[in-house]
Amino acid sequence: MRQVSATIAFLSTLWESRSMAHHNEIVRESFTVQAKAFAANPWVTDKQRIRRLVAAARLTGDERVLDIATGPGYIAEAFARAAREVIGVDLTAAMLAIGEERTKKHGVSNLSFRIGDVQSLPFEKEEFDVVVTRLALHHMQNPAKVVREMARVCRLGGTVLVEDIYGSEHSERAAYQDRWEKLRDPSHVRTLPISELLHFFREAGLETDSLSTFEDLCPELERWLATTRVPLGDAAEVRRLLEEDRLHDLSGTRPFLDAAGQRHFHARTATLAGRRFRLLT
Repeated sequence: MRQVSATIAFLSTLWESRSMAHHNEIVRESFTVQAKAFAANPWVTDKQRIRRLVAAARLTGDERVLDIATGPGYIAEAFARAAREVIGVDLTAAMLAIGEERTKKHGVSNLSFRIGDVQSLPFEKEEFDVVVTRLALHHMQNPAKVVREMARVCRLGGTVLVEDIYGSEHSERAAYQDRWEKLRDPSHVRTLPISELLHFFREAGLETDSLSTFEDLCPELERWLATTRVPLGDAAEVRRLLEEDRLHDLSGTRPFLDAAGQRHFHARTATLAGRRFRLLT
């Protein structure tokens, strides 16, 4: 019986490993294709939103910061202007190249980038004072593991900071949003409800010090679709699903038409700041 259990556990681990490796390739392919367009989009470059996230870390100026799934490095660059040292990690070389070129031009000398899998960070325990990620957990097959990894490499008393889009607490409404998110970007896995994000923090040994929600991220639909070069048939289905959502309130994202008749939706975001503490035994 023990041998059977061990075999099942081994096969489960092997399947999970292969599944993650396959998904990592999907992420790399997706973000390599959209790298330049993604890096230029206002929902990524908005300076007010970036400053707001940096402010949530309450930096003193002497921190060592890790930005995981850094993408084109806007968050890493902003932290580098307020901290002692920053490292940005991402799976996609094309994204990192954009960040490296831009920060070199800007003369940022305390920031470095490296390729790495955020589900298995290449760092020892408690190496960083702040560990941050933005708009990334919904691309992760195992977001709980990612948060645990963030906590592992964060020092005791340090800060883990997560900003991401969040989904409805009602599973059928969250699933409706995921339908059009996945059609638009195959690397999308699942939009997490706030209750699940809080659960991840608790299970990772983090005290949630603050939680803020925002509704100021409202992508224009056609530009949002163009960023990932959505095939025509899938784009038409996304438009249909969002129109149904606008008419019947199916996901909580409240799609709307602006004064020019362009379609938008509310990509609701949550920012959680957690403090790493020593668990009682």
